[in-house]
Amino acid sequence: MISSCLRLTLVLASAGRLAAAGADFVETYDTIYNSLTVEKRGSIVELRARARGTYALESAIDLTDPLQLVVPYTRSLYAGLFFQPKPNRVLMIGLGGAGFHRLFTASYPESLLQTVELDPKVFELCRTRLAFQPTERTPVTVMDGRMFVKRDRQTWDWIILDAFRGGFVPPHLKTEEFYRECAARLGDKGVFVTNLHATSQLYYSDLKTLQAVFPQVVLFETAGRGNVIACAVKYKEPVMTDPKNWPATSELLRPLFVDRLDLDVIRREHVAIPDLPRSARVMTDDFSPVEFLDTVKTNNTGTR
Repeated sequence: MISSCLRLTLVLASAGRLAAAGADFVETYDTIYNSLTVEKRGSIVELRARARGTYALESAIDLTDPLQLVVPYTRSLYAGLFFQPKPNRVLMIGLGGAGFHRLFTASYPESLLQTVELDPKVFELCRTRLAFQPTERTPVTVMDGRMFVKRDRQTWDWIILDAFRGGFVPPHLKTEEFYRECAARLGDKGVFVTNLHATSQLYYSDLKTLQAVFPQVVLFETAGRGNVIACAVKYKEPVMTDPKNWPATSELLRPLFVDRLDLDVIRREHVAIPDLPRSARVMTDDFSPVEFLDTVKTNNTGTR
């Protein structure tokens, strides 16, 4: 078992290497859920979580313009507007550094953005290092996201799943049963939005599981990042897999989107659902090998 002295030495050595590379400061925190790092470079503050020997980027904020969407996939989350253009009530599972929250709240000041975050240290760092201050319109509840959905009896226009622990989503947030619980909490025209990684075999099981619950699933690929945002609805008509049925971009624009969010770019991120290999299985509470599948790259397709 590593001693506290050795741990401190390793942390300081790591921090020194990062600081020498140009960081203003590096702070490392171990919690029961994560090994977290906060790094500041100029006006940019990044929150990272350790995963398989590297620190996966969880969130980033530009302190000089907190409304800027620094992490590219957070822009793609706004694809939800094509399916429910009036996000009056939004539930977000996973806080990170609240990179999505600032622009959304400023653009939709009358909307409720309820966030659920498992790790209290993430919530603390979000407030103390990434300058996020929750309000009555942006409350944060510290608890397990699935437990919140199970106990919650409210209806939501959007439910966003963006909960990662060191680079992967906890298995109980990837199952058919959980997606059905989320669907039950959506309004009739609500949309379920989830951030997927398209770099492993887990991606195919993700898609098959979503399709087992939602009649329509539409994908948006963040260019060059490996992130795919899936938007899923529980109705069959109108056919939302056809972009012709989406609202015009001009109907969705908000003044604060200018120079921060280009909905036409997001519209062009739309991609077809790939052919799924025969090996792809629906993940359930009894079968959800998330970490195993996440290590098998998507180009290993010998089991098709």
